[in-house]
Amino acid sequence: MKTGPDKLLGRMVFFVGWLLSPFTFWNDAFVNIPLSYLSAIVIIRLARVDFLMAVLVSYWISNVLGIAIMYFSGKVIIRSRKDLLRELAVFAATVSVYSLVVVALHRFGVLKPLP
Repeated sequence: MKTGPDKLLGRMVFFVGWLLSPFTFWNDAFVNIPLSYLSAIVIIRLARVDFLMAVLVSYWISNVLGIAIMYFSGKVIIRSRKDLLRELAVFAATVSVYSLVVVALHRFGVLKPLP
């Protein structure tokens, strides 16, 4: 069992994963989409890729990375298979809706790379 600084570090790592994960209703608007936007700006400067695709791929990676960080930090989030299927369905629906919002923002010229 972890104690002291190890336990605190584990909790901090878990918190970072939670911020990136799709388990909060607000994280996409305030964390993942802005982070994905900034990542896409860096990506398009380094490689010849479509800006929208870079945003969407970064967005999906940030969500999956959040779940992985939570999992590997040793916390049990989902206890039963029924909860797992429900959480995966909510994750897929949430990420799909936000992905459509990102595409719409791009189409209407709101989401574009910095000059």
